Amino acid sequence: MSGWVTKSLRALVTGLGLMLAACAPASTPDAGDASDTGPAASRGTLNFGIIATESSANQSANWGPFIEAMEEWTGYDIQPFYASDYAGMIQGMRYNSVQFAWFSNFSGLQAVRLADGEVFAKATYPDGSEGYNSVLIVPADSPIQTLDDILTCDGSIDFGMGDPNSTSGYLVPSAFIFAPRNIDPAECFNSVRNANHEANAVAVANGLIDVGTNNTTSLTVLHGSRPEIAERIRVIWTSPSIGTDPIIWRNDLDEEAKLRLQSFFMNYGRRGTPEEIAEARAVLGPLFFGLFLPASNSHLDPIVQLEIVRDLILARNNTDLTEEERASRVAALEARLAEVEAGNTELVSLSSATGQSGNGGEAELEPTRNWPLMGGVVFLAGLLLAGLLWAGAPRGPGPKLPLTERLANAFIAAGVIIILVWSFDPADMDRSYLLVENFGDMQEFLAGFFPDDISSAASRGTYWTELRAGIAEAVPQMIITVQIAIWGTFIAVIAAIPFGLLSARNVAPAWVVQPVRRLMDVFRSINELIIALIFIAAVGLGPLAGVMALAIHTTGVLAKLFSEAVEAIDHGPVEGVRATGALPLHEVIWGVIPQVAPLWTSFGLYRFESNARSATVLGLIGAGGIGQILFEAVRAFDYQRTAAIVIVIILAVSAIDMMSQLLRKRLL
Repeated sequence: MSGWVTKSLRALVTGLGLMLAACAPASTPDAGDASDTGPAASRGTLNFGIIATESSANQSANWGPFIEAMEEWTGYDIQPFYASDYAGMIQGMRYNSVQFAWFSNFSGLQAVRLADGEVFAKATYPDGSEGYNSVLIVPADSPIQTLDDILTCDGSIDFGMGDPNSTSGYLVPSAFIFAPRNIDPAECFNSVRNANHEANAVAVANGLIDVGTNNTTSLTVLHGSRPEIAERIRVIWTSPSIGTDPIIWRNDLDEEAKLRLQSFFMNYGRRGTPEEIAEARAVLGPLFFGLFLPASNSHLDPIVQLEIVRDLILARNNTDLTEEERASRVAALEARLAEVEAGNTELVSLSSATGQSGNGGEAELEPTRNWPLMGGVVFLAGLLLAGLLWAGAPRGPGPKLPLTERLANAFIAAGVIIILVWSFDPADMDRSYLLVENFGDMQEFLAGFFPDDISSAASRGTYWTELRAGIAEAVPQMIITVQIAIWGTFIAVIAAIPFGLLSARNVAPAWVVQPVRRLMDVFRSINELIIALIFIAAVGLGPLAGVMALAIHTTGVLAKLFSEAVEAIDHGPVEGVRATGALPLHEVIWGVIPQVAPLWTSFGLYRFESNARSATVLGLIGAGGIGQILFEAVRAFDYQRTAAIVIVIILAVSAIDMMSQLLRKRLL
């Protein structure tokens, strides 16, 4: 290719990059600019976080009309974000990905402490009440009748706890049931899984767990949305009343945005014509909301008290503490409880106390597509296609590619460019600049995994004590995770051998190859989490479901790799075996398998390494191993414990990798 051609292609590619950059939205002005809501004005965007106590499908249907009303009232585009994980929502608010959100009381407390949150409203119920209750539920036909029946702690019960940041699913049961009796649920029950309220209810109704936490609000909603599930559930314990859920915004949100949101929440369902009021209350009905009331951080005072009472009971019953340590901790907690009861909760957010406020509270502008520029990108792709065709034209001596091949190569190259442009906006690539702009936020987050003050001996000592305790907890669970991976991989290798041979076109006939390959496609395409849930229905919670999930998924992967290795063999040895009059089975045993055995071994070892990592995720759904305590630690913002678990995982995976390398060198 001549130098001129090279320069031309470079110019085309550079021009394409400039076009892509031009498609990104301009810098974001202050949210106050959104006060002009005329057709020509750009509407500001506020991200609204919604804790998903139900399935996403139900949430979208129920919240949609409410979001539309909020947009019409405030003049902002409201972008809802549904999440079943409280920790993710809190982190989103902490780093300004979410500007305001509906939280539970306990998760709201964490949002105030960690994410510069401020309570500005609270929900009521359709009957006007301002409280709800935590409950324990069991299958309707369960022999369990009372709370005492589950507290025998004989290890026979599978228990469904809520998210560690849930008020009714975690804090209230911990404070009223387990802490006063000095019971650790992980030691008392056969297994403990964390899930949202709807998932717990479905698991109880279907007999996947014996007991689960829930609340009266979620059960009322469930009776309306899924009555067939609600009918198969029975309540065995009800807590004292809990205050309704708060609505929280970032403390540094633009004042104009605060005024508009406050106006909406305080007036929606109150102001307007009788028809408008009736319509608004009909929208609030599926959400199980009445009218909203003004609130402040003092709304969370009872939760702070409940938290301290729980910690106080645990400290008094902690046999690992010396008498001096116990007395000191109890005295500190009692003093703190007295302050809270006197009205001094000290609910100041971490960022406010340290002077750090993330990346500001301005509302973002909705990115708008610049269609002329997008058209220019497509036109540039066409120029690139023409340039590639011209560059690939034969010149001078040497081999010459046919025109059809040159066309195919050019179309492929241009197609790649067009696909990248097409997926640029949906993949949020226009926001990639935030990786640099908000790098400090990532550093702040990672700092939580290290001592608070590395120069302080006391801080380092506390950190190492907590780290050692976390490692001691994680090592036995990591061993279970590796054992899950061992058995999952072993079963998969045994199953993949016949499936791999039956998927090879040079071994099996087409009428066998195609159905087997499609079956292996199914095995590969279904995520291990989904497969594990299927097996949980049969074998219950625990490692066996994880083993079978890894075995099924890995069988699909290895069968494909095994079949491709078989199709690439040298046919000479097979023909030699055939010449002796051997049967087809003998041809496979003596002519095929000796050639592919080294590759098969390498594939199997690689999948074992991969499964050791995949098995950590299975703990999310109660399939055993280190994953469960990892997700508990992350959701509880216990960074030292999380760091210890991550260290154990890294060391285990590294050790497995080194052992696999040694085995490959020995066997290949």
